[in-house]
Amino acid sequence: MSNVRLAYVLAFGVGFLSLSQEILFIRLVGFAFESTPESFAFVLVCFLLGIALGAHSGKRICARGLALVPTAGSVLLIAAAIDFALPQLALIALGPRAFASTLAAPSIGALILATAALKSVLFPIAHELGASPAGPHVGRSISRVYACNIAGSALGPLVTGFLLLDVFGTESAFLLLAAGTFTLSIACFAAARRSRALAAAFIGITLVYISAWLHPADLLRGIIVAQTAPDKTVGAIIETRSGIIHTLRADAGGDFVYGGNVYDGRINTSLRINSNAIERAYILSVLHPDPRRILMIGMSSGAWTWVLSRFPGVQEVDVVEINPGYLELIRAHPEVAAILTNPRVRVHIDDGRRWLSRNPDNRYDLVVMNTTFHWRAYTTNLLSVEFLSLIRRHLDTGGIMAFNTTSSPDALWTASRVFPFVRLYGNFAYASERDFTQVDKESAQRVYRLADGGQPLLNPDNAQDAAAVLAMLRHPFVLPDRVAQATGRPLEVITDDNMLTEYRFGRPNRLIPGFN
Repeated sequence: MSNVRLAYVLAFGVGFLSLSQEILFIRLVGFAFESTPESFAFVLVCFLLGIALGAHSGKRICARGLALVPTAGSVLLIAAAIDFALPQLALIALGPRAFASTLAAPSIGALILATAALKSVLFPIAHELGASPAGPHVGRSISRVYACNIAGSALGPLVTGFLLLDVFGTESAFLLLAAGTFTLSIACFAAARRSRALAAAFIGITLVYISAWLHPADLLRGIIVAQTAPDKTVGAIIETRSGIIHTLRADAGGDFVYGGNVYDGRINTSLRINSNAIERAYILSVLHPDPRRILMIGMSSGAWTWVLSRFPGVQEVDVVEINPGYLELIRAHPEVAAILTNPRVRVHIDDGRRWLSRNPDNRYDLVVMNTTFHWRAYTTNLLSVEFLSLIRRHLDTGGIMAFNTTSSPDALWTASRVFPFVRLYGNFAYASERDFTQVDKESAQRVYRLADGGQPLLNPDNAQDAAAVLAMLRHPFVLPDRVAQATGRPLEVITDDNMLTEYRFGRPNRLIPGFN
């Protein structure tokens, strides 16, 4: 292989591997730090710093007049060795002791910087190898190297984000990219005709690679155990390109479900047990006299969908869920698995906002979102005034929207700017164009009509069932103005642009404590 062709291969390969690895680090850091919006910026800063340092080092290597091809092979060999060890190193950085200290963020940041820097060393070398030394074609030769690098940089995130993470998962994807780095190293040694170096590198890295596959770090499980489950059993860990789902086993109250390492509900459908505050779903049978069409945005454990599909008179339940991994989770739990075979339930794997925009004529009596925490990245897309206005256009006459504010007063306040009638029940906002809080004896009895296969879910003659229903009915509906008075600051409207629940009134920065 000529030096020019090798330069093109290096430029493309380094771009592909570097940007692919950035995608994996964004996923890993986002998971470890519970999907906080600062995660992306943190990874990007570390990655760009690494590129700058690596490019500077590559320039100095070129200036020293070293044999560039074998030098490139050596640098890539070191990078491959670190890449193969990344899952183990990341687990040390984010493991039990490190995560409890302030060293977690700097440690994982140093790993990101180091891996980006080592690959970026190759970019000046590729230019040196691929550029014409003089004459009218210097610019053209440089542009070709750039074009190869841009092509690799664009293709890497697409292949990794849409394919590798769907098929292999995070840890395996790291190892596949490490194999790619090693392949580039071998290509350099082969082009330099360094047979001894080639053989030694091949044997050494092959042993490392086999060891990494045979003794995986079990990275995600290690992070879960370190952070949330030192005394619990980790159940399923499901990875798709849309995110990471895992469960924690529970002897009572149903398994805990986590999405992106953040609590996402429990697999419980019983009002009597009520481990997941599922009375917020049951109460809708009291508030709406005859719901026929229901829209559920976000399925999670499927418990809420299961309850809503048992409302009497329901003809259709549309469920829009962005992560197909929840289907696998639900199939594995008999308590809720029936919703996947219920002819009245239709599951759409899509983004909720996009699906609503593509189905402008659909109208619903109930729209329900058990929304994730308001401080997580991209939650604004489900809480903003623009999205709530879109929901209102899909409500039928007398319809009710219910969504989880996760105790964000601004989320409740935003709903009150869109709907004429809004109340807070627990941490849920219930919104409509009519007053739905006038609960008489007849409407209160509707909850006893919920049934599964003809068998009522609740029995008014059962003391525990009756007590659970009474506690649900006694829970107060709170005015938004009262919430505003108790908050102690002026409440603000969430918009697509201000993202105030994620940043201004979000969670304290866990990556860099004290910096918000």
